Amino acid sequence: MARSVRSLKATTSFLLVSLAASLLFFGTVAGAASASACSPWSIEGSPNVGTGNNDLLAVAASSTCDAWAVGDYVNGSANQTLAEHWDGSSWSVVSSLDVGAGNNFFAGVSDISASNAWAVGHYVSGTTDQTLVEHWNGKTWSIVASPNMGTGNNGLSGIVAVSATNIWAVGGFENGSAENTLVEHWNGKVWSIKASPNVGTGNNFLSSVSADSATDAWAVGTHNNAAITQTLIEHWNGKAWSVTASPDVGTSNNMLQGVAATSAANAWAVGHYYNGSLYQTLVEHWNGKAWSVKTSPNSGPSNNVLDGVAFASSTNGWAVGSFINGSVANTLVEHWNGKAWSVESSPNVGTYTQTLEAVTATSATDVWSVGFYYTGTANQTLIEHCC
Repeated sequence: MARSVRSLKATTSFLLVSLAASLLFFGTVAGAASASACSPWSIEGSPNVGTGNNDLLAVAASSTCDAWAVGDYVNGSANQTLAEHWDGSSWSVVSSLDVGAGNNFFAGVSDISASNAWAVGHYVSGTTDQTLVEHWNGKTWSIVASPNMGTGNNGLSGIVAVSATNIWAVGGFENGSAENTLVEHWNGKVWSIKASPNVGTGNNFLSSVSADSATDAWAVGTHNNAAITQTLIEHWNGKAWSVTASPDVGTSNNMLQGVAATSAANAWAVGHYYNGSLYQTLVEHWNGKAWSVKTSPNSGPSNNVLDGVAFASSTNGWAVGSFINGSVANTLVEHWNGKAWSVESSPNVGTYTQTLEAVTATSATDVWSVGFYYTGTANQTLIEHCC
């Protein structure tokens, strides 16, 4: 694609590091911890496949004893899907499928129950990206047919289940020279493409989707306005998807990576914006009438980005990402207490770059976040827990 789903989903930490000189040692995480229902954040043991890169890009949980984290790992020269499962006591790799001998990636996951989970992403067929959808039935993962638009690249980056027979997946596809939004729906029998709007004639892409009911769903991402990337927010009202006005900070690039909706009058979106010299966190809120930018902190004097957001309740939310500490990216966790966002202390592994890509909460005392860290030779899975 113009931007592959996988590269867009995991690009921000590498973007931050590219602005730094090289990988160096780092110090402690900056910022004071906020008061939250679960504390502290700790690193959970997570497996890796082979000796190449292993990255986790999405996480979802249906209970304290059932959670999934997905991404990809390098098997020789090709990327392969990676699915890991939490059974209440440990994380383990569960065999997932790949299409063909080329690259396969998971970018989103939804966990409905112990016997019903979905993962989405894309695979490379020849020189073209195609949508990838897999289903967990409690015993095995299987590939489920998913449509593509046109003859160009297609990919899915996020998924949410309203129910077992009402599921949304979002991403993008190439329409000639530009990228357009892609929205697909599961009705309990088949996946089908649903009409979704685009802004202007430049690239449009949806990174994440969330829903609190059958008539209230949100998808967020970006669109290009001339040479500037700006926020894109779309809403499902039970009948159609439409663009909802979303603010941008300043006149430089703005990007939304994650969204979480708790009610018709409460939804949050996170990402980052460029202030002319640095990337800074971007948090936006829906109050039932309009989206507005909310104050969000940054760690240290350098680049900060947010990639994922989740809420246990309207007064207990989490956003995760990374910030530059010296010349490497460190994990970034922020907490909403009902009144303000604040930086929460989060651990790091080793002495190189690491990032948190996604977060999920089953309750105020059970929150998971996933990503990856660099060992000096390869990326390894990173899973953190707050309970």
